[in-house]
Amino acid sequence: MAMELGPGIPRRCNCGALTIVVTSKTRENPGRKFYRCCAVFSGNHVFKWADEAIAEEIEVIAGKQASMEEVLVGIREEISEFKKDISEIVGLLDKLSSKIQM
Repeated sequence: MAMELGPGIPRRCNCGALTIVVTSKTRENPGRKFYRCCAVFSGNHVFKWADEAIAEEIEVIAGKQASMEEVLVGIREEISEFKKDISEIVGLLDKLSSKIQM
C-alpha cells in the first residue's frame, strides 16, 4: 500500500529521506519519470509520477500567486492612502511654517 501524499512534488519521504527522480523501464510506462524515496523502494515509501506531481505543483503555485496578487492589491491601496496622508501633512506643515514666519 502506497503512502498518502499531498499535492505537488514530494521532496521528502515519510521516513525522512529525500526523494529522487527515476525513469521507469516497465513495458506499461517506458521512459516515464517518477519520484521515489532515495533510501527504500517499497509500498510504504514515496512513489509519485513526475508528470502528475508537476501538474499539481503548478496548481499549488498558481493558487499561491493568486493569493499574493490579492495581498499586493491591498498593499498598493495602503501606499496610496499613505501618499494622501503625507500630502496632507506636508500641506499642514507649509501652513504652519508660513504662520511661524509671520
